[in-house]
Amino acid sequence: MIDCYRRSHMARQTSSTSSSLGRRRLLAGAGVAGLGALAGVALSPAAQAATGETALPVLSPGDDWAAVLATTPQVQLVAGAAYTLTATVNLPNNTLIEGNGAIITVAAENMAAFTATSKVGITIRGLTLQGRTQDPLNQPANFAHTAIKLTRCTSFRITDCDFNFWLGAGVVVTGSTADDYFAYRGHIQGNNFVRCYFGVSFTDRAEYCSLSENIFTANRLAIWNSSGNLTVSSNVVVNCYGAYYAYAKTSPYGAQTSDNWNHGAVSGNTFNHSNGSGGPRWTSNAAFPIGGTGTDPGADVVVDGLLPPTFTGNTLWYTNIKANNHGANQWLLTGCALSNLSITATGTNPIKILGFQSNGANNAPVLSGNVQHVF
Repeated sequence: MIDCYRRSHMARQTSSTSSSLGRRRLLAGAGVAGLGALAGVALSPAAQAATGETALPVLSPGDDWAAVLATTPQVQLVAGAAYTLTATVNLPNNTLIEGNGAIITVAAENMAAFTATSKVGITIRGLTLQGRTQDPLNQPANFAHTAIKLTRCTSFRITDCDFNFWLGAGVVVTGSTADDYFAYRGHIQGNNFVRCYFGVSFTDRAEYCSLSENIFTANRLAIWNSSGNLTVSSNVVVNCYGAYYAYAKTSPYGAQTSDNWNHGAVSGNTFNHSNGSGGPRWTSNAAFPIGGTGTDPGADVVVDGLLPPTFTGNTLWYTNIKANNHGANQWLLTGCALSNLSITATGTNPIKILGFQSNGANNAPVLSGNVQHVF
């Protein structure tokens, strides 16, 4: 058995455009206090007991995921190893997958890698989830082809993972009006999303979650958010044709036709090169179903028909801002860097710009429609 407990990380490159894996870490013994409950459980041969300072079982390539997770939902993978899933893995309560830089692929492009419904305490970290080997840039969407899909789950954490080449989405989070949506408490933090059709999607009352410190590169759309009260902070979005879309309509992963739409917070993020002047962008096959109609919202941050998020301290270069009939009395863009872009608003309620900087007067925002530069 490979000794994977004393290595701090193992880098493995999956393609010339996939992101680096050289930041992986093994789980410290203090981080698995809940494993004491596993004492005395007879593990299957597949879930081999670890030795040394941790007691986290190893799930090896070729093991039966369902059988292992039924025995213990808390496992680590072989450092840097490749795993091909022939069926979607349904995650139980209190799943912990310590990836150690392992690489997850799927056998077909009509399936998700991991799903869970109404589960509590799922943690996934330190994985590369590789949707396909061929570069998907400008290919049509296939929304079944998704790395992680969490439906009505609470207290989940997805951290330190790489999501590459998914024709659907890297992470999909969906809630329900039947739940206590004040208690979802989800965290998606410190991940890379590279050349996926969607990076992340939050829909259908998946409220009061945090999306922070992720990097999105050359995705068709980095962030879809029609859920209320999502905090989006300290992310980097670069060369994504769509940076951030928020619509009061159904979407590929959202079925509700009415909701407590958006009005979260978008602060301290960097949105660069959605409208050009950068690297490759996903400009073909850009339309997808919004409200049941194929729509291409454009190379923008877009809010449409809902209360917009608090928008403060963001940096935007070559990334337009568009509001269509937003629902606030006024949408304030406060203390942002705004350069080489346009800002457009339709409808009764204005966009107001409160304090901005640009790369000189010649590159200041071009204003159109109901937009006011206050100071």
